[in-house]
Amino acid sequence: QPATYFNRNDSNDKGRFFKFIRQRSSNFYEAIKNGLSAINRDYEYQELVPEKAKSKVRSIEENYNIVALENPVYLVKERLISLETLNSDTFSGRVLNAYHFRDRGGRIANIAFPKYDLNDRRVNYIIYNKPYKDKDSGEIKKFRLVLNKKDAFLFHSNFPKKGVKRIVLAESGIDLLSFHELNGKEGDFYISFGGNLYQEKLNFLSQLITPIISKNTVEFVSAFDNDKAGHEYDVLVFANLINQYNNDRYVECRFKNGFVELRIHYNQNAIAQIGIDSKKIAQAVSISPVLLKSIRQTMFSDKLMYEFNLQDLMKLNYKSFQNTIGLKIFILAINEALLPFRTDILKSHSNDWNQDLMESKKKVCIKK
Repeated sequence: QPATYFNRNDSNDKGRFFKFIRQRSSNFYEAIKNGLSAINRDYEYQELVPEKAKSKVRSIEENYNIVALENPVYLVKERLISLETLNSDTFSGRVLNAYHFRDRGGRIANIAFPKYDLNDRRVNYIIYNKPYKDKDSGEIKKFRLVLNKKDAFLFHSNFPKKGVKRIVLAESGIDLLSFHELNGKEGDFYISFGGNLYQEKLNFLSQLITPIISKNTVEFVSAFDNDKAGHEYDVLVFANLINQYNNDRYVECRFKNGFVELRIHYNQNAIAQIGIDSKKIAQAVSISPVLLKSIRQTMFSDKLMYEFNLQDLMKLNYKSFQNTIGLKIFILAINEALLPFRTDILKSHSNDWNQDLMESKKKVCIKK
């Protein structure tokens, strides 16, 4: 409909839009100009777009059906971990179920070990279950699944109620459960790397333990697997701790063809300490002439360099020192010289702590 107007102060002044313009212009052409100007005026235009319904973002727990532990059959029957361990103050609520629902019906109760951030929030999970047969190759493969890319975070136990006395570091959550059942003590706090070791994980470990390790009463224990990779992890973890807790010394590690090269660099403020540290370390490894000869030491003006064959030091076993191997004696000697807290290295008799646990329970069954 055409726009109209009405002047309530003059009953004759009414009509359509153009009449309103003509009445208030000096002539016809001025009215046309004013009218065109009015209808061509720019106005801000906003298109009304209907809001889309917001789709609910599903959590990782919803996507993978992660719930509190109610079916620990894999851990109890396949790994021989006791319910007492799972329900202990140390691990209660830390190990969960992740259910997989089959297309043909039924469900599989997987085990989920959460990865926690520094605020103890679950940000990722590692899922475990018994090995499976690959459909394509026919090979038996381990079932282990990391759910997202936030891999640098770590699984750890509950904090001890009466304070931390010992930090125990191992490769997997299953290793930690097994170690606790075999060698656990009051005040133990457990941390797992959950697979490969790289710098981001080492950095997160440092952030996690810094508020704890500052107390002189806390001991740091490396309990990695009793294999080549596990011993390499010992070297890397303690080198990283030395770098974290020293302002004037820095350790570099190099692994090549089975040989290890450790370089301890000293800044200008610590140059005088080179000779002292060298004597401390040499005195500790001198318990065996064979061990002393197996480690080549070179002293420079600003650094100490040690070179050795990893497997050779792993094979050197000293029964008089509770079956301690040469590599452990050497690493602990460096730790004693360079770290402000107590450290230890504990190894399983077999390849890992879960194997030790299962073998110990099998022996009990045989005796009965």
